[in-house]
Amino acid sequence: MKKRKPLWLKILLAIVFLGLAACLWEFISSQNPYILPIKRALKYEVLGMTTADQARETAGLNADTLRCSIHENGQRPDGVPAPDTDCKLIYDDGNMTRLVNYTDGYQLDLPANTIFDFSLSPLYVTGYGEGFDVTISREKADYQSIKDVITFELSTFLPGIFKDTTVRDYVLHYEYRFLLDEGWQQNNGVTAAARTEGNFLFVEAQADSFPDNAFDGYLYVTCFTPSREYLRVMYRYDREDAATRDSLLALAGNTLLFDPLGTAQYDTDYAPVTRQPGELSPETQALYDSLYDFDAPMQWGIFMQDFYESGFDNKLVEMEQALDYTFPLILYYRHFPTHPFPTEVMQENYEAGRLVELTLQLTDNNNMDMFATSPLLEIYRGNMDAELRRWARDAKAFGHPFLFRLNNEMNSDWTSYGGVVNLADPQIFTAVWQRIYRIFEEEGVDNCLWIFNPHDRQAPPSDWNNSLAYYPGSEYVHLIGVTGYNNGTYYTKWAEEWREFDVIYDQIWDEYYPRFGQFPWIITEFASSGIGGDKVAWMDNMFAHIHDYPNIRMAVWFSFADFDDSNGGTPARTYWLDETPETLEAFRRGLQAQFAN
Repeated sequence: MKKRKPLWLKILLAIVFLGLAACLWEFISSQNPYILPIKRALKYEVLGMTTADQARETAGLNADTLRCSIHENGQRPDGVPAPDTDCKLIYDDGNMTRLVNYTDGYQLDLPANTIFDFSLSPLYVTGYGEGFDVTISREKADYQSIKDVITFELSTFLPGIFKDTTVRDYVLHYEYRFLLDEGWQQNNGVTAAARTEGNFLFVEAQADSFPDNAFDGYLYVTCFTPSREYLRVMYRYDREDAATRDSLLALAGNTLLFDPLGTAQYDTDYAPVTRQPGELSPETQALYDSLYDFDAPMQWGIFMQDFYESGFDNKLVEMEQALDYTFPLILYYRHFPTHPFPTEVMQENYEAGRLVELTLQLTDNNNMDMFATSPLLEIYRGNMDAELRRWARDAKAFGHPFLFRLNNEMNSDWTSYGGVVNLADPQIFTAVWQRIYRIFEEEGVDNCLWIFNPHDRQAPPSDWNNSLAYYPGSEYVHLIGVTGYNNGTYYTKWAEEWREFDVIYDQIWDEYYPRFGQFPWIITEFASSGIGGDKVAWMDNMFAHIHDYPNIRMAVWFSFADFDDSNGGTPARTYWLDETPETLEAFRRGLQAQFAN
């Protein structure tokens, strides 16, 4: 007689079976950003499936007049998309252009004869047509709390019961909280409104008094997917051109999204531009040439808040005596239009043998109110040329070399000139940079070296907001600035974590070197907090690894702190170089070892 299985075993087997079934269903249905790459690799790399669908791609197009070009890895071959290629199709039937971008998984219709720039394809694609341009990127809602994770997973596992709005909330806050704020609009001469239609979010904006040759109408289209990914499309056009606006809006509704396939590739060349004789003063040219000696010892600089209180002969001298090292470089901040060119400060440091890294930030509130009037937009409108020329003439009159860092960390939401704060349009930033550069040129400023200096982590962490979107062109840049802080762990609500020096700068090196490997670099400001780890060990790690990056010619320690105003001004990120006697000694020890070698 066959022995029966006990009831408890049957129940256990049923639970195991249901658990396996639930896991399989979760894998099949999940849009979790960690699971999606595994599913896609299984489908397209292991099983050899494809997202190509000619019927879908040509639907609605006139077959009699249809032309198609294939762009693959920067070329125009015949072929089909594959997991190891960067493949895009462009269809045009004379009535419209259709871009099928496999690596970002979308199909987008645009007016006929649109041409495309794929040079920054891993980040975004730009297109240009009659009376408009467009920037397209596939983004991901990266910031999420535990509540967001649970809500999202429940909505994908049981969509009929649970609804998720976390991705839409993310987009509205991180992409458009400035643009859609009435106070910001009033302060900056912009009108904007948003509406939702199905899986689309439409934001329209119009700007007053923009230059005649600049687009002043904006249409932002967000197309949501079942995952935390979404397509972001920004159109720019002439606000008076209602026909173009209506055409773009109608075609945007045809947008289709599918699984990305392939690997996007860069096609960029950001080599330094050869400077013409006389472009820089002899003294400045000598400084510039010295920075290209990648075998020379790198130099150190420092920032101290005491510069604004007691000057340069008090705390700085005390620290230099303790370190047995004289800093050849100091960092000094000015705000525009509030502060004039600091002639006395520059002269004092020049006579003391110090080079100044002069940082000019376009803010009249010390970046404390992102919703206030933006000087960046005012310069873009051409309203502050007289003030800029006065500043440039004073810089010229000083007559000696200085490093000029304009609008550092622009790929952020904590600066008044940041892209997301200014119509979420990095092209405004680059246009302003170029305008200021030309004004300096016209005023004969030949004694400054321009530093392009993003932050190592953009906010929001969107591809359209990547540092390369803000690069004004090599003819407008002399040096590349890099900034990466170990913020410590004070702000647990922002999931801050302790980051060692080599972890930070390995990532910067991997991202920047392929683009800017021929430029000299300067760590324009950096430091480690003392909260959350061993700051002395961090400094030891820094001195052990900083020479792994030969392009770094100078590094400036930011010896101050960030404070938590919501908690009575508590020091939240304690960056002081002399935070303890041990940290000061660690820096002294590192300097001695460097120059001994």
